[in-house]
Amino acid sequence: MPGIRPIVVHVSTVHFWDDSRIFRRMCLSLARHGYDVVLLAVADAETTVGDVRVVPVGSGRGRLARLLVDVPRVAVRAWSMRAALYHLHDPELIPLVPLLRLRGAEVIYDAHEDLPLQVLEKEYLPRAVKPAVAAVARFLCRFADRTSSHVLAASPKVADQFRATTCTVVRNYPEDIPEGRQVPEYRHRDPVVVYAGGLTRARGVEQMVDALPHAELPPDWRLLLVGPHSPDDLIDRLRIRSGWDRVDHRGSVSAAEARRLIGTARIGLALLQPIGQYVDVLPTKLFEYMAVGVPVVAADYPQCRDVVQSAGCGFVVDPTDPRAIGEAVAELARHPERAQEMGERGRAEVARRFNWGVEERGLLAAYSRVLGDRVGRPA
Repeated sequence: MPGIRPIVVHVSTVHFWDDSRIFRRMCLSLARHGYDVVLLAVADAETTVGDVRVVPVGSGRGRLARLLVDVPRVAVRAWSMRAALYHLHDPELIPLVPLLRLRGAEVIYDAHEDLPLQVLEKEYLPRAVKPAVAAVARFLCRFADRTSSHVLAASPKVADQFRATTCTVVRNYPEDIPEGRQVPEYRHRDPVVVYAGGLTRARGVEQMVDALPHAELPPDWRLLLVGPHSPDDLIDRLRIRSGWDRVDHRGSVSAAEARRLIGTARIGLALLQPIGQYVDVLPTKLFEYMAVGVPVVAADYPQCRDVVQSAGCGFVVDPTDPRAIGEAVAELARHPERAQEMGERGRAEVARRFNWGVEERGLLAAYSRVLGDRVGRPA
């Protein structure tokens, strides 16, 4: 019946419960619009936040344990919930799609990245097996495309793998978050260059460290690295580089703490290396920097260039060139008034067009299409 609050269950054995795309954007949006939302994800304990019930599954453990233990466990838990719709966020959950549909539920698969290309970039996979694993990834995408009720894709490039008739692009633009409105004035921020995200070679962490000697920054400036690293010995290898004495390495922190740290910095880095899908994506952190008035130094790829130059919110550089990165950082550090103006222009563009409010409409339209007259009534 129209007006009944349908139960929708978001599922991930990979992501922590407060993941920006899953919880802060999708789950909270759906709860505000009348859905009864449950999130099965990595968490320490069951809790309710913003009318979203968070149920812990898994523990962020290794890949093999997730496949052999967490996925079967979450399948049993999801099956028992009798939801109207299940929203799956991990490739390893794709085999559950027909099982859940047999229960009479609708299933949405959320493609966060270009899975076949992502596989080719995995450093832990031996080169000899990558083509075979990529072939399996392509099969999984086709399987999800044919068996799911609908597919959501995080970018047009990711959406190219799926049928246009049953796929909606919902980008990772930042939501309006309270801490984004409470950041310090630019002139009161720390002399910090920040990168927040996965610390890997593919995301340019080596070039970030190597750029510091070229930037010739005043002694109090630091590069703040926030996020988990991979492979395990990456930090040990970075410590022997000449720029490491300027690095403040925080490691993994909560999503809220990462956002707070970004808001205390004066420059943000988004330097994906020219590997596979990275040339064609808009990194979420670019908009997260812009949302809190942090000017950016970003990789000079077509989509990034269009955003940064049209917004006038920073510089684009060759992400493989530490000297070019260092010179761009130095230019922003030497001219704080210009940097502040760039940051404010970026913030204004996020408020105008690069924001979750725009993308939320696509999410709600996809849910309405899939659930029909079972959609929730706005709260």
